[in-house]
Amino acid sequence: MKIIISSNYGFDHNWTLLIKNKSFYLGQDVKFCHRILGISPREIVQQIGSAHIQDEKVNRKLARFIVKQLGGTKTIINLQPWELCAE
Repeated sequence: MKIIISSNYGFDHNWTLLIKNKSFYLGQDVKFCHRILGISPREIVQQIGSAHIQDEKVNRKLARFIVKQLGGTKTIINLQPWELCAE
């Protein structure tokens, strides 16, 4: 379980959640945090302990945090790849 991070314009970051070889496009990081999780990116950083999500350990913490907030792996794995998108 991890978050794949991509960028279109250099400063925005798009997230894709990878669980059990299935990808779920989440959209822009800030939009996803606010619209889907209902919390700010700063609050997530406080929960996972670091803002360095390029680091593999922190990235996995972020992925686990998101999955927990969304109801767990069993809930998410049955969704379509676009159903969590915040675009």
